[in-house]
Amino acid sequence: MTTALPHFEPFSPDALAHPGGALTEGPLALGSAGYTVLSFELATTVLRDKRFQNAALKLMEDFGITDGPVHDFRAHSLLMADGPRHLRLRTPLARFMGPATVENIRGALRQIIQDLAAGLDPSAPVDFHGAVDRRLPARVYCYLAGAPAEDAPKVASLSERTLSLLNRDPSLTPVIVGAYDELFAYLEDLVARKRTQGLGEDMLSFLIAQHDAGKLSEKELFNEAAAMLEASSVNTTHQTGLVVWTLLRDREIWQRLVEDPALIPAAIVEVLRLYPRPGVVSRIATEDVELNGTVVPAGSDIHVAVWSANRDPARFEDPADFVLGRERNQPLTFSTGSHNCLGQGLAKVEMEEVVSYLVERFPNAVVVEEGTEIGQAGGRWLVKSLTVDLRS
Repeated sequence: MTTALPHFEPFSPDALAHPGGALTEGPLALGSAGYTVLSFELATTVLRDKRFQNAALKLMEDFGITDGPVHDFRAHSLLMADGPRHLRLRTPLARFMGPATVENIRGALRQIIQDLAAGLDPSAPVDFHGAVDRRLPARVYCYLAGAPAEDAPKVASLSERTLSLLNRDPSLTPVIVGAYDELFAYLEDLVARKRTQGLGEDMLSFLIAQHDAGKLSEKELFNEAAAMLEASSVNTTHQTGLVVWTLLRDREIWQRLVEDPALIPAAIVEVLRLYPRPGVVSRIATEDVELNGTVVPAGSDIHVAVWSANRDPARFEDPADFVLGRERNQPLTFSTGSHNCLGQGLAKVEMEEVVSYLVERFPNAVVVEEGTEIGQAGGRWLVKSLTVDLRS
């Protein structure tokens, strides 16, 4: 049975005016971009259903990238893999990025944050987004991948330009293709240098060792390394800024964190629920699939509105409120199912350490509203600027 669906445009500028959860007519809607899933329960179902494939390759093709190295990389990437091949490619990398690596990196992470913050002048409001949020994830990537720290600006730029694909602006196609070409050349040189100089304990050395053991082909080694670099920085940059922006503006919550820093991890999860950087996750139906009484035809675009699922009143009590210590707080910000975000543990630890640094060193810090701009584009939250007065 197929029922009439309400209209919804998930990428329109006013999409976030929807408070969250299902519409009056139901959790599934239809618009010019395809189907949109709005409730937490149905979003979880779609994200875990292997009949819905990642839409990244189709998005490239919609931009006119239909062949060549960039298209080939995406077509054979971990994002597009399923079944036994997906398991074979993902499992070793998931182990490397697991809890042990995340906890072991905390010491290095604190040192990187101190290095970045050393350039801040607390006697006047500081550009926190430019000085810390935008620089930290790329520095962490360089540490983790075994790349020189001075490569961090290049890494940040490559991540931002390649993933500008998600802005859904076809005029960016030359920028995107050029960025991938640059990324491929950078990685080829980095991998070659590691092979010449000897392997270490870093991520690229781990992938090279997987290849040398016959577990990855040369192409798979390169594609996994490229995927980790493209995803390394830009999303964590904006999400970290959204965390700092949210927590510093809620003075009651901030004071509780100052008094009890053990609450910081829970506070960050609540920000991830309220302001998810990946506002929409897009999939393609690989066959006819019935959802909530509607048959979604094979080949259809289906968009999971993460921000709506995360504010679904059927799943989260008082969904628009910041509730520190909220029970069963497992938002879909990092997706769910077999294709959930590999780097989510690392991203959370980066945010925890940034907030811990501010709580410890600058407990009276506040956001300077006139120097701060938070926006939304293509269904995603973004930080355009974030100015902080550290001494207030």
